[in-house]
Amino acid sequence: MARRYWVWLLAAVVVLPLLAWCFDRVQEVRWVGSTDLQVAFAVTDATSGNPIPGARVEIQSDGGFYEEREKQEFALTADGDGMARKVCRNSMCFGTRSGLGVKDTFVVHLPWWRFRAVAPDYEPGAWVELEAPEYIRQVRRAGPRKAALLVAVALHKNSLEPGAAPAE
Repeated sequence: MARRYWVWLLAAVVVLPLLAWCFDRVQEVRWVGSTDLQVAFAVTDATSGNPIPGARVEIQSDGGFYEEREKQEFALTADGDGMARKVCRNSMCFGTRSGLGVKDTFVVHLPWWRFRAVAPDYEPGAWVELEAPEYIRQVRRAGPRKAALLVAVALHKNSLEPGAAPAE
């Protein structure tokens, strides 16, 4: 009698998790939708790490899979905390959710932007493509139909003496 108990217990310990795992893998839903993506640029001093209030993030946009699809150029100005923000409404997103929710992926198509940060007394930053794997992986859900991306930009102090002309 005790032997049957151990057999049933062993079967339950092995079979039930295996069935749950199989159900989770077999029942997947792939979905496509839209979300409001807030892109925030944190502009800081590369040496001290302090925010740079009033820094400008210059953006060259080729559109993308969000509400503003036309080509345009614009700039965002950093607030007192060195943060410059823009919400991209109705950004296309997609993912996969497994039957038990063990697998739950979320990816947002980022805007087709080239950006750089500039600030007085600092060297202009290099132009960078926003739709790069390093930024795509950083997007996080921020609530129902909301997502957020924080892009860190560090600027170096201008190496020129005040009043000196740049070398040609």
